[in-house]
Amino acid sequence: MQKLYFSKIFGVGCIIAAIILASSCVSRSVEYDIRAFGAVGSDADVYIVAPVIGNESLLKTLFTAFVPERTALQYLNRTSVLYIGADYEMPPSVTVVSSGSYPVSLGDLLFSKKDGWEKRRAAALNNRTYYSSATVDIVVQEKIAFMCLGDNQRDSAAFLQRIAEPQSLIFPPRFQALSESGGVGEIGLYARSGGSVVSALLGLEDIELPIRSIELYLKKDINSMYRCSAIFEATDARAALVVRLLLSHGLNGDFSVQDSSIFVENADITETELITMLRGITSAANIAQPR
Repeated sequence: MQKLYFSKIFGVGCIIAAIILASSCVSRSVEYDIRAFGAVGSDADVYIVAPVIGNESLLKTLFTAFVPERTALQYLNRTSVLYIGADYEMPPSVTVVSSGSYPVSLGDLLFSKKDGWEKRRAAALNNRTYYSSATVDIVVQEKIAFMCLGDNQRDSAAFLQRIAEPQSLIFPPRFQALSESGGVGEIGLYARSGGSVVSALLGLEDIELPIRSIELYLKKDINSMYRCSAIFEATDARAALVVRLLLSHGLNGDFSVQDSSIFVENADITETELITMLRGITSAANIAQPR
């Protein structure tokens, strides 16, 4: 039930994002390429940076699970990069920061009261308008959109405060560089609750693997496959050997172990497998864990 609910609110967010559109070229939001994850906040369990260029087919497939293909393409044509944070605390929530070019002047038309939207003012943002529904809060600016997806217990005030005062986050160096560059064609994922994420991806129910964190990097190659490199940080050196054995049954590629770290290089993932993985990561039911 919780998995269905979380997928539903993620889908609603895709729908909302998809209607913030119009024709013309996308302009990059330099200011927020660096600050976007600051608006996501420091408490997320998983962070994803996904540039649109080079990943159009993958992202279109993900979005068309929730919206018509034409709508998904229009949204992606106006978006340069997505910054996503999933928080598995109760209640679970997803924050999506979308960098691109959006028609702010059409906000009242797009988010009308008859469709369930309430127009509000955000004190933290100098009384800037934002729109709220049963499952989503959204703030739209010309070059960036902020969304907080969750139930009616979500912390809207904290979400708005993070936009006004982005938090300082420290990521592993490679993921930090990727998020600051806007991805440059490569999808990056950093999970600080790694054990339950891997258990979900490998289909191991009710098993908590001894993994502290995950870094995952994916780039599409000329054969339309995604080449993956990853770092899995285990709890200790002995656990790393066990985790390496389990991973080798679920992933191809070149494996090496250094102390408590497992490195994977040259692993190929199909687009279908990657879609399944990303959907699983945004489903709180399988990978939520207490902190």
